[in-house]
Amino acid sequence: MHEAEAGRRRAPVVMQVVGDVSPNGEAIGLQFERSDQGPVDLCVRTQDLKYFVSILLNLGCEARRRQIPRPTDAPPTEAIPLPLDAINVGQNDDDQTFLLLETGGASLMFMLSPSCLEQIGQTLLTMSAKASSKPS
Repeated sequence: MHEAEAGRRRAPVVMQVVGDVSPNGEAIGLQFERSDQGPVDLCVRTQDLKYFVSILLNLGCEARRRQIPRPTDAPPTEAIPLPLDAINVGQNDDDQTFLLLETGGASLMFMLSPSCLEQIGQTLLTMSAKASSKPS
């Protein structure tokens, strides 16, 4: 938010974020380098990481909702590859399908439309067939 309104206050832009993990793995330290002001240090307990990630993603969705729509065929934006610890697909009592991804200390759950679920299933089947046809 470069000199943009954040609620009713002006905030400097975060120019860079660096981080580290505590020696015992119980916390993650972040340092936010900001424009026009000094750095801010933040320490998040590993057990609270899922809440921190979830609120950032939720705010990112709201920010995108407020922006001018982009063409639907726009290429994906840059992403950081993360190691996936677990992936689960399930349904609730209302037959709504969910995809659960776990990485590090964060668990992310996504609601899936039936068409999206079909695409994911076909992609996984295709990729597993390709992988199983390769010689060992």
